[in-house]
Amino acid sequence: MSTRKQFIEQGGFGLFSLLLMRDTFHPDFSDTEGIVVNEEEGEILQWPDRVTGDGTVRITIKISKLNNTDTISFLSESFLPGDGIKVHKHSNEAELIFIHKGTGILTLGEKEHKVQQGSVALVPKGIWHGLKNTGTENIDMRFAYMPAGFEGYFRELGTPLGKPFVRRSVEEKRIIGRKWGIIRKEDVMPNEK
Repeated sequence: MSTRKQFIEQGGFGLFSLLLMRDTFHPDFSDTEGIVVNEEEGEILQWPDRVTGDGTVRITIKISKLNNTDTISFLSESFLPGDGIKVHKHSNEAELIFIHKGTGILTLGEKEHKVQQGSVALVPKGIWHGLKNTGTENIDMRFAYMPAGFEGYFRELGTPLGKPFVRRSVEEKRIIGRKWGIIRKEDVMPNEK
């Protein structure tokens, strides 16, 4: 049977551990006074459709480092039935995905999950993930990166709405991806996966 002193010592260590975990897993938003972005607001980019390669996909950056926050970025995207996001992983960020509308198959690690309106997925840094629209309507998704910064990838690869769309070669896309710490599963040798 433990003594009162042992209980207090162990309890104190447990409390210290909880406080340490709180600071580790709860982001610090003290770098901003708060941000509100309405539905029609944000930085809209033309993004290459993964089927045709034209600039028909729209990605909207809602919250980014440009809003003076290093903690989190928040974006939205809509893509057509049959289109998808190839399996990849991020070297530097965790990602949170929310399916606002539509249905599809989300690859997360080695598993595939059916997703639909209201589905949410947390993708830790370094975990393979991808999304395929298997439905009959667009998938509208909202997604966030922690920490902020990866939205620069979309700026570099996309074209601001209203400007002539700039088509990138496959090699240019790979170079930009590597710069931002994105690794596509198809680019990895079988023994490296």
